[in-house]
Amino acid sequence: MRFNSIITLVFFFLFISSKNFAQDKPQTPKPPYSYINDSVEYDNADKTVHLGATFSYPEKGGQFTTIVMITGSGQQDRDETIFNHKPFAVIADYLTKRGFAVLRVDDRGMGKSKGTLKNVTSEDFADDVITSVNYLLTRKEVNKNKIGLMGHSEGGFIAPIVYSKTPNIAFIVSLAGPGVSGADILLRQQTDPVKGKVSNDAFDAFYDLTKRTLNIIKDNHTKPDSIVMLLVRDLYKEWKKDKPDSLLASINADKVTPEIYAMSIKPELIPWLRYFIATDPFIFWSKVKCPVLAFNGAKDIQVYPDENLNAIKKALIVAGNKNFKIKKFKGLNHLFQHCKECTVQEYAKLDETFSPKVLKVIYKWLKKEIK
Repeated sequence: MRFNSIITLVFFFLFISSKNFAQDKPQTPKPPYSYINDSVEYDNADKTVHLGATFSYPEKGGQFTTIVMITGSGQQDRDETIFNHKPFAVIADYLTKRGFAVLRVDDRGMGKSKGTLKNVTSEDFADDVITSVNYLLTRKEVNKNKIGLMGHSEGGFIAPIVYSKTPNIAFIVSLAGPGVSGADILLRQQTDPVKGKVSNDAFDAFYDLTKRTLNIIKDNHTKPDSIVMLLVRDLYKEWKKDKPDSLLASINADKVTPEIYAMSIKPELIPWLRYFIATDPFIFWSKVKCPVLAFNGAKDIQVYPDENLNAIKKALIVAGNKNFKIKKFKGLNHLFQHCKECTVQEYAKLDETFSPKVLKVIYKWLKKEIK
């Protein structure tokens, strides 16, 4: 809970290192490949960001409809490796074998990519995607009019930001991308685990405090840390004064002072997270007029499917977009694995990297709407 000295956030993306999970997963593609994998490197316009990537394309034919893969949050490699699952490698292998070209890119600071991570936000990562799109425009194998984006988690948020800056994007596939603000997503992530473990009164009190805290960060996201922390300190002081000791003890708040509580929100004040908390994806999705495929796993506990898919749908309707498909897949988690426990911890235990059914849906949609 927030009352720990260091706040623990699940976040709605992938922050988990996979270094300790060395065993290959069954779906991971292995050579020899029936297509070409080019290892490529390129820079942004002012040479401040250097990106390394793999460009996969069929051995014959062209020019190809091309997909730029966009990873979730945190520093991810080009395969979006987590617990030795390599979902982007699996997706690229599947689609390239069926006639598409795919570019998957190391994030800044990972693999062959370099660039500052200080004070960056999702908009900076959107600029990195634009750098990748510009690189593809130099490749003779690419159909310049059919370059699209496929983003997972935060990548599904970055994709419409890219479109707002480069509206010649041909299509967007959102894999568990957000449709509501980070404040709304984090509110559920931070309070849902408490449901059923404390009394209703205690849960309501915790929910109220968490919501008001996130709203302070959201409404004051451009202000210095010191100002935001003072506002949170005063909020907590006012919130706590009329709560019985028994209620406070049940949510570990009995010994937490206003000063300690204010310090606990400091991890949420980094620029990237401030931007995430404060930004409503609606402002970007409501400008997207290209074909869109957006879906979630029904068991996703990081980007909640109903509220996010519904929000994306409403935004696309506002955009006047007539060509979109919204879908929820039964029994799948945030990584699109069939799950039993459906927790974040279970990701590592599962052999499946990415549901074959979802791969088939992506391919059929691309074939029908784009290729």
